[in-house]
Amino acid sequence: MPDTNIFNLNNPMLYRCHVHRYFSGLSRLYIRVFRGQQADAAFYLLFSDVGYFEGPISWEGADFRIAPHEDCIALMLKVGLVGEAILQFPDAYASITAAAKLYTVITLHTPVRFIAGDSILLPDLPRELR
Repeated sequence: MPDTNIFNLNNPMLYRCHVHRYFSGLSRLYIRVFRGQQADAAFYLLFSDVGYFEGPISWEGADFRIAPHEDCIALMLKVGLVGEAILQFPDAYASITAAAKLYTVITLHTPVRFIAGDSILLPDLPRELR
């Protein structure tokens, strides 16, 4: 795992996160991130091609990291996103596994992890998504 979080936040444990919206048809996950106890979001995180989520809806900490690719494949196999064929033919699910990342979040309590494609930090959301 990288030594710093993927969004390069200073003091990521000073933030709190809340799953804001998930669009199943688009497989997009929006997370609202607050600094400290502020009522307004400091920024939002968008994750695309979400295939799996494990964790609470809200948590303390925004230390997002990307786990090793082997861990991602192992979890995909465990939860049924890919089949056993991947054990014999590593490229059997290449169209799925090539872009998939296992995101982990170090929190104060319950760890969060999910499988998704790309991620981006958004300073704000369009009004219709707020």
